[in-house]
Amino acid sequence: MTQHRVIAEDSLSAMDEISKVLGNDAVILETKKINGKIEILGSNNIQDVASSNAKKLKKKQGSFSHLFSNHKLEQENQNRKLNTIVNEETKKSSDSHNYIKNIQNEYIDRHTFVEFTKKIDNLLKNSVISDINDNDLSHHKSVTFELLKRGYSKEIISKFKDKILTEDKIDPELIFYHCLANKIVSPCEDKILESDIIFVNGASGSGKTTLCSKIASHILDNKFVSNDHNKLTIVNFAPKSSNNSELLNFGRLLNVNVNSISSIDEIMAFIDANKGNRKLIVDVSQENRHIDGYIKYLERLSLNKKIINILALPASSNKNMIKSTMSFYKNSFPTIALTKLDESHITAEELSVLGEMDCRIGILSGSRSVIGSLAFAKKEVLAQYMKDMEL
Repeated sequence: MTQHRVIAEDSLSAMDEISKVLGNDAVILETKKINGKIEILGSNNIQDVASSNAKKLKKKQGSFSHLFSNHKLEQENQNRKLNTIVNEETKKSSDSHNYIKNIQNEYIDRHTFVEFTKKIDNLLKNSVISDINDNDLSHHKSVTFELLKRGYSKEIISKFKDKILTEDKIDPELIFYHCLANKIVSPCEDKILESDIIFVNGASGSGKTTLCSKIASHILDNKFVSNDHNKLTIVNFAPKSSNNSELLNFGRLLNVNVNSISSIDEIMAFIDANKGNRKLIVDVSQENRHIDGYIKYLERLSLNKKIINILALPASSNKNMIKSTMSFYKNSFPTIALTKLDESHITAEELSVLGEMDCRIGILSGSRSVIGSLAFAKKEVLAQYMKDMEL
């Protein structure tokens, strides 16, 4: 049989049937709409194919669709399906400068073509593409795809693939959550209580000032007795023009001293003068982190076991913000405090980035309460958090 006629509900279904019967080299000779249905006549005869291609080369089109008109039926099917997903109609324009000339001296609309390519880019960007090496998860072959769909990166999933393979009776996804949590969680309660200096860095609006107050409250409750409040001081390291009223209010609430320092020389002198005498919590403003010499000073101090650098990172941070922030502080060994968890949630994509960059989460914090609202990260808690994100 060299020709085959099909009647279907739509042209896509009809062409699929033509392709199954006549093969991928078939061409469409005739298309009709009869009583609301599509009738298509196809052929795989070599003379029909040649004749059809010759006609298509001569036929003028007013849209970019003719760029694909010389393809075989297989490509036509793919392009129709793609256009159905993209759902982008061809637009025409009479403005001559808004056209691109193709190799056959025909014209396509620039705006339509640009929009079309953007749709293709977005379609490919959000696609889940597998390779043979990632399909060997024994009887749990689908776990990779499930985790990818939830937003975890291929790189971070691959890190724990062997551990997932070794277990038969445990949910492989749960194993993954615990592996990732174990990688990025680093409890820091003891170090906070024992450190002489606690730097709290973070972007404006990250909740670091509230975090400073929560850390101070925790230290007062677990390290000092009531008459030892003078052994703890909060330092506001910010430009002179900055408003530190919130920190002062927290200081009055907790009955601790709050000092304001603006220059790198002053903060260095203040730390040296109080070393061994007072426990210091340094709230570093976004502006002062760029002061010449500060980051080098922080990196040098971070080598001391009695000093800890805590980085306030809002749960709403996107992956690019996380990468940029962690790159800036990477040599000062920051312990991450996930803040504002009562306002937003951190997603699988961001957790993957934290895992890929070997980050350490030590503190979980909200933003609506100061006293008694600091939680230290535990891998079991974070694993359950990831599990709950499925729901």
